[in-house]
Amino acid sequence: MSDELPPHPDDDEIAEVLASGDDSDAAPVTKKSAWYRVPRRRRRWPWFAMWVALLIVGVGGGLAVASIQLLDNTLTEASPNTPDVLQAEKAVDAQLPGAPINILLLGSDKRAGQRGSGDPGRADSIILIRMDNDQGFISMLSFPRDLYVNIPGHGMNKINASFALGGPAKAIETIKALTGQPINYFVNIDFNGFVKLVDQVGGVYLDVDRKYFNKNTPGAAGSYSEIDLKPGYQRMNGKDALSYVRYRHTDSDFARIARQQAFLSELKRQTNRFGNLPEIPSYAGIFARNITTNIKSVPVLLGIMEQAITTDKDRIARAALTGNLAMRGGASVVEAPASEVSLKVDQWLHPSFTQGTGAAVVSPNDVAVDVLNGNGALLSAEDAAQQLRDKGWNATSGGNAEAFGKSGTIVQYADGQRDAAQAISKLFGPKTNIGALPKSEQSKDVDLRVVLGESYDGSLATAVKPSKAKAARPQANVVWTTSLVPLLARVQKATGLKVMVPLRVPSGSSLRIVRSYRVNTGGQGPQALKMVFRVPSGTYWGYQILDWADPPLLDGRTGVVNSGGREYSTFYDGKNLMRLAWQKDGMTYWISNTLDYQLSPETMYAIAKSARPLGRANLPKGQTSTSISMEQDAYTP
Repeated sequence: MSDELPPHPDDDEIAEVLASGDDSDAAPVTKKSAWYRVPRRRRRWPWFAMWVALLIVGVGGGLAVASIQLLDNTLTEASPNTPDVLQAEKAVDAQLPGAPINILLLGSDKRAGQRGSGDPGRADSIILIRMDNDQGFISMLSFPRDLYVNIPGHGMNKINASFALGGPAKAIETIKALTGQPINYFVNIDFNGFVKLVDQVGGVYLDVDRKYFNKNTPGAAGSYSEIDLKPGYQRMNGKDALSYVRYRHTDSDFARIARQQAFLSELKRQTNRFGNLPEIPSYAGIFARNITTNIKSVPVLLGIMEQAITTDKDRIARAALTGNLAMRGGASVVEAPASEVSLKVDQWLHPSFTQGTGAAVVSPNDVAVDVLNGNGALLSAEDAAQQLRDKGWNATSGGNAEAFGKSGTIVQYADGQRDAAQAISKLFGPKTNIGALPKSEQSKDVDLRVVLGESYDGSLATAVKPSKAKAARPQANVVWTTSLVPLLARVQKATGLKVMVPLRVPSGSSLRIVRSYRVNTGGQGPQALKMVFRVPSGTYWGYQILDWADPPLLDGRTGVVNSGGREYSTFYDGKNLMRLAWQKDGMTYWISNTLDYQLSPETMYAIAKSARPLGRANLPKGQTSTSISMEQDAYTP
């Protein structure tokens, strides 16, 4: 929720300079970068349901007894003995002592157990969470809601229909059948609870990457949730927040997942500012009335929460099925081949940070290997099987795979054979992936299944000594431009903002929206400017100027870099740089990456380092200005 600045006599002039440019010069000065870690902050925990439970428990030792009693009462209400919950309890697997815990997180528009005679609701968000206390990590596997899967007892359909067809029990059965993995607990979140929690904490600040708009036309075929959100850093109420995280009219499931993760991270962080102990019962009531789970034991929930808040963010892994778009029965669906499912399940089970220096010693003759032809080359499987036998493997040809045309070779392993899969994968080259063999396809006669891809050229890979050559330093993909100088000069005159102009932008960028506004409601908040740029791939990066020295966003920084006399705050998601911010004279500036991380860190640093006050906004000597496209869109697609 944000208010535009009142009209200014010069506002019309801002649009008039969208196509103009300037070619003046002045070289920015940069120095060698230095990096240091920001002191540890509270761990990010991007799960709405579990996080609310943490609030209920409280953080003070003096509240322990009362909080546990409140939590016990809350769990009792959140675990009603309704038919849906009782069926789900039969579908889950018992938690084995010392084994990892698997939790299915469902976000739906109906609370399980309260489905009426009308629309029973669908699962809009589906995430399988694994908590491995022994190895100290948490991993999350997300499923596109349009993923085309077999729903036990109902045939092929979109995965989100499983909830409508049989509540959480059917969703659990579907995910278990798809992944071959046990599920110990489920948590179903009603989106109404999401809205109420956001409103309870007074709204949440978020940097919206672009314009989101949809208004349904009466009588038109098909409709989506209506939304009208402007770009830029702003405080959202519950209704707008829900519209933002659920939006999918012109977006991919990947982009929607990225928005959800970003929002939930901000929600957790910012409620540390807004929340207070007297409000804990209110949070508990929201939790109880809008969440359904089969977690009935307070000690079990406390154990889950303890691992969640003590797991380092660097030990949290994320994976997502992507698949390919297809049409089935006149509807758009996402199809993921079994090979991708097994690969992503393997990444979920064994995140990269858990891998050691190499596979354990394996006796090839003791491993039964079935080789399938997935590339269509004549006698490919027979040739590869013979080559493996020549190296001591117990390999046989199983004929053709279910389809040809696979690019990379895939090695699938049965339970307990992952080390063997790692060992044999090295014989098929760097384009080989490994994944778990679905339990329904495992047998005592096969330990490994090798599905040959086009990367197999008729011979096994030979060992290659690592190159000692120094890797080339990644280069920024940017161009110099003064196209933004006249525009931002008008903005500074109209708003009084202390503008810094970026003189470098990613190649192919086009400016689509320039928004001058105040951050909070009532027109009394800090002044701000948001510029939205589109990259050739179709996603958007942003440049934000904010007359606010301490916005909540800065609490989430992951590191600090000193370069060229300026201190930059970094915001990483794993290896991806999401945002790069700096401050000067009480102002805050930042570059936001696209939702799909199209901008490399080098490119983002190049943009940020080129930003100069208007009086110094000149190109270095020898550089020429590249004119960039500037179109004031009413809406972005």
